[in-house]
Amino acid sequence: MATTSDKIATIHTVRTSPGSISVDITGDSDSAQAVTVLPDGKLLVGGFSFYPIAGYSGSPGDESWAVRADYSLVRLNADGSLDTTFRQEGADLVPARIDLEDDVGLVMAVQADGKVVAAQSGRGGLVVQRFNTDGSLDTSFGEAGAVTLETPDYYGDGVSLSIDADGNFHIGLRGETEATLTKLDSNGEPVASFGENGQLSLNPTGDYYNGSISTGLQPDGSVLLGSWLYVGGYDIPGGGHVTGDPVYAVQRLTADGSLDTRFGDNGVVYFDEALIPDYHSELTVQPDGKFLLVGSSGSIIRLNADGSFDTSFGIDGVVDFDVQSGESERPTSLVVQADGKIVVVGASSSLGSLSDFAMVRLNADGSLDTTFGSPDGKLHVDGSAAQDTLLGIDAAEIIQGLAGDDLLQGNGGRDLLVGGAGADIFRFTDISDSYRTSTQAQSDRILDFNAAEDRIDLLALGFSGIGDGHDGTLAIQANAEGTRTYLKSFEADASGQRFELVLEGNLVGQLNDTNLVFTPPTVEGTSARDLITGSALPEIILGGAGNDRINGGTGADIIIGGEGADQLNGGDAVDDNAYDPRMQNEDTFVYTSLDDSYRTASQSFSDLIVNFADRSDKIDVSALGYTGFGDGTGSTLKLVYSGETDRTYLKDVEADAQGHRFEIALTGYWLDDLSDSDMVFAPEAEVVLLGVAEGAQEHIAV
Repeated sequence: MATTSDKIATIHTVRTSPGSISVDITGDSDSAQAVTVLPDGKLLVGGFSFYPIAGYSGSPGDESWAVRADYSLVRLNADGSLDTTFRQEGADLVPARIDLEDDVGLVMAVQADGKVVAAQSGRGGLVVQRFNTDGSLDTSFGEAGAVTLETPDYYGDGVSLSIDADGNFHIGLRGETEATLTKLDSNGEPVASFGENGQLSLNPTGDYYNGSISTGLQPDGSVLLGSWLYVGGYDIPGGGHVTGDPVYAVQRLTADGSLDTRFGDNGVVYFDEALIPDYHSELTVQPDGKFLLVGSSGSIIRLNADGSFDTSFGIDGVVDFDVQSGESERPTSLVVQADGKIVVVGASSSLGSLSDFAMVRLNADGSLDTTFGSPDGKLHVDGSAAQDTLLGIDAAEIIQGLAGDDLLQGNGGRDLLVGGAGADIFRFTDISDSYRTSTQAQSDRILDFNAAEDRIDLLALGFSGIGDGHDGTLAIQANAEGTRTYLKSFEADASGQRFELVLEGNLVGQLNDTNLVFTPPTVEGTSARDLITGSALPEIILGGAGNDRINGGTGADIIIGGEGADQLNGGDAVDDNAYDPRMQNEDTFVYTSLDDSYRTASQSFSDLIVNFADRSDKIDVSALGYTGFGDGTGSTLKLVYSGETDRTYLKDVEADAQGHRFEIALTGYWLDDLSDSDMVFAPEAEVVLLGVAEGAQEHIAV
């Protein structure tokens, strides 16, 4: 595993609700994997944060898109709020640069001091390493930062790792016929009093050779071992064995490693597939001997020490992992606090987006601890000091951008929106985002609209502009006290809803067609060499003459580079799962003249399109008369790849009267991926044959 001391800044956004908190650490996928209770009651949560190392979403060919991960940390106060005194305003990255393809069996845990302990398969067995907070190996651990456990019978994904209250490490390994549990002290040395020189050999029952494991120690020294167990297998007469079907199971083994038949069904508890559908589960033992399980089904299960379901917990021993803002949630680890409350961590996705760290706290009986997370019992979405995209759910929320040029989109619910410093955009995509009926008000309120630099995106609503609130216009009115301004329509839709938005203060004389966006704004360059960066709005960007560099930003833009050899970038890569279709950044590169991008016999004035996104972006050459791909003659464009420049060229091989032949370059290899669906071509001319009866004419493309 490569390591580096380079630090990556975290730009994290936080969602809190009564009982839960989720943190987006870097804007990409994050997944919490471990949680530790600190002596002062704070919680340290560790996991993985992913980032691309090759290509981008929408790049050509599957092989051009690859990701790696860093270890990531979040520290919470005892009440579940983000502890902003920790590292980078509450979160941090340990830049270990984990190659996910090589580290399938990688597991991790986090110490109270923020150091990360990781275990993965390696030559000669399992390698356990400890990393400092800068990503370097902690050479005080083991030998030069690593401990190797000899495990000749080890299967790559059958490993577990946990840290107890005394700072000891427990490493579980699953082999074909046996399992082991190793105990190391905080320096990486075997704890001699445990098992045989720190290792306890376990002898689980049945066919046990497939799947990961989870282990836990009960107060009497018994070991709980959870994983898939194949049941219903049988020996074939004359030799051979047929395995049965995999079922998640927990076995209890005594301190000498033998099966404890007093537990469950002759030493084993089998779980229904609906509760734990696969082997990706983790168990934690409470001080009273009861134990908890979490798994990919989203269930949290508590059993008594004897293996029976604890009916005092949730409903018959089962509670769902429920993050208020999440559409899909998966718990991965949990810890029991000294007061009996249970903190469960994992991953949660909201609005179809990428996953975030998610943390939920339960009371001892499995009910949601509503004192955890939200400070006031309401739903909050908080940005960072950077440029954030903050999307609400269909509920009343307080959305706060803080600093940076943020995009705030409340979606449903009666939201309070606070942009903070920076040029912010408040987006509304449906009348139901903010409305009034004849009997109730469900209008959002913007608390700090700055008419000089903030904008309200109304593009998706279809209003034509400012007016009297009728005939597709919006009226601007202040209340009698002059403390609030209303942007409203007096025309209700089929549901009886009419758009209404409330802004703090009297802004009647300040709202106009610039800060109220009804049509895509136009951004124009000059005849010189311009550097143009778009915003989160869908924009029409005109580069003009000159060798321009244009980045469309996060909106769905129309980009016209104009004359000159321009470098064009639609902006952030497409998110195929984005909640708002216009967040998918479907950019169109438009060519209106043969002189926009061309080559001569001796010089190139071709545009270069960077990070073109397949199935999202488009190239529009319809105004030039090109009708499709071909050999580059007539009305066709030829596709040619150059390995020397790693660029794909769309070119006309026939020059015009000035010696110009149209040509565009795209970064990367697009010969197998660029298709008609990525282009806007001119329709082919149709010839109608005269003398053929009406209704039977043949239309021939020429």
